[in-house]
Amino acid sequence: MRTLRKGISPIIATVLLILIAIATGIVIYAFATGWIGGRLNQGSGPQAVLVVETGYWDSNNNAFVLYVRNDGGVVANITRAYITDPDGNVYYIDASHISNSTTLAVNGTGKGVIVSPGNVNETVIYYGATSLTVQKGYAYKITLVSSDGAEVTYTVRA
Repeated sequence: MRTLRKGISPIIATVLLILIAIATGIVIYAFATGWIGGRLNQGSGPQAVLVVETGYWDSNNNAFVLYVRNDGGVVANITRAYITDPDGNVYYIDASHISNSTTLAVNGTGKGVIVSPGNVNETVIYYGATSLTVQKGYAYKITLVSSDGAEVTYTVRA
């Protein structure tokens, strides 16, 4: 015995195929013009990735020395630093008190960055603190910030 089966009408099938073809064309056009593709590939936030390999307090030069490398995809330029003392005071150190060799190549080797808190004055110190005296035996948190906003924090015991 044969059973009769009914399918969709040829007109509805044709309309569905046309709609699928139009939708596929719109998606391909959107990617080709960058409307979607540009938004998917667009990175947000810093592109540099700073890593501190080691650091120490140089009492002869009154400076913190940090060996930093850049594991990111763009060249990093360290433009400022923050030092937090054991009491929680935060000191802003601008580029004039950081060593000149602060440009870090992409996937480069570590480079020594010298932060000199002994040279700071009230024009570069914020957050309630007026001077920074580094005391032996205490831990200081140093945060380095690059021009694109990437940052790294490292604790050094003086």
